Amino acid sequence: MKRFFFLLLAILLSLCGSIAQNAIAPLFPVAINHDFSNPDKTFNDVRELILNNYYSADITEQALYWAAIEGMLRHISPPENPGLAKIWTPEEYENILNSLKGVKVSLGFNSTFNTNDGSLTVTEVLEDSPAVGKLQVYDRIVRINGEVLKGKTLAFVNDLLDGPANAEASLKVIRDVSVMDVKLKRAAFPSNDLKVTLLPGRPAALVEIKNVSQGLTQQLAADLQKLKEQGVKKILLDLRNNPGGVLNEGVNIANLFLSKNNIIVRTVARSDKATPIVADREAPFDFEMVVLVNKNTASSAEIIASALQDHKRATIIGTKTFGKGVIETTYTLENQYRVKFISSAMYSPAGRSWQASGVLPDFLVQQEPSVSESMAKLPIDQRVSNDIYIITAIKLLQ
Repeated sequence: MKRFFFLLLAILLSLCGSIAQNAIAPLFPVAINHDFSNPDKTFNDVRELILNNYYSADITEQALYWAAIEGMLRHISPPENPGLAKIWTPEEYENILNSLKGVKVSLGFNSTFNTNDGSLTVTEVLEDSPAVGKLQVYDRIVRINGEVLKGKTLAFVNDLLDGPANAEASLKVIRDVSVMDVKLKRAAFPSNDLKVTLLPGRPAALVEIKNVSQGLTQQLAADLQKLKEQGVKKILLDLRNNPGGVLNEGVNIANLFLSKNNIIVRTVARSDKATPIVADREAPFDFEMVVLVNKNTASSAEIIASALQDHKRATIIGTKTFGKGVIETTYTLENQYRVKFISSAMYSPAGRSWQASGVLPDFLVQQEPSVSESMAKLPIDQRVSNDIYIITAIKLLQ
């Protein structure tokens, strides 16, 4: 018994050492590998040269400072996700806050952009949104506020679509052979991040989480309690195409299913000390579970998947996840702009980093994310017969 204790202690010390070592060695390179003397003077010299000699007089000092800030943030972002660190204007950050609260400010539709003919094809009209009754799936949008979309970049088109609440947008829409003008006013509406559906003829339910938004845990706990009272024994927790969201909500969702004192996630900040976040729920839900993931499952959603996997609380099926195993902190500047960048790394309860590598499933199930999105629009009786993820999950639960 004593020998077993010392062996267990050695394994735990080795695990903690491994995490600390990973923290000392960054998850990706951020230092430069050459000498760089007089960096302040070099920066100012280059800035002055550009301002005085750039071919266009439109270049401004403001633009160069903005580009320098964006360059710094890009440099400290992961190579596979160069836009992770960001700076936002106050107006842009308002939309971010709404998203985290489960509120969306938009025109109310999702679409794909065809660069060849310069058109947006509507793929989904969002519930309770301004687009309901005005746009339909497969509508093609060729102009926004009079701007022809052909030859434009996706970023330019997104800028045209984005805007504050109550701002109006004029769309030129082609439907079948008809051409029409549609005016939509951007509005705030609930993003409906949680959907719970009973599976026909089975004591099981499909629980779909689209985003990990503020307050979602409370809503999920109430729905899970209803399922329990209805005699449901098994759930399919669908995290496909879930980009994550609020860190604490991801932790709290995992907490609903784990035994008290189970580690949910380990975080490592600049101090190099691994800090475990542990479950504290006295009576967690005891459903049999399968978790559905794909390459678009990220961040807070990966916390849930990795915690349930390491504690063998659920079987994970799908493909490896996106691989965002870091935590960003947002700081407010004097001018009310916000800047965010990585402040901690995350590790699973077993001490594994999923940064860049993703959470690996227990069972590989391959299906394009776009197919999963299309399947989600079908009635549940058709989904259980056609969605390979759901078919596999049901077989595993049997």
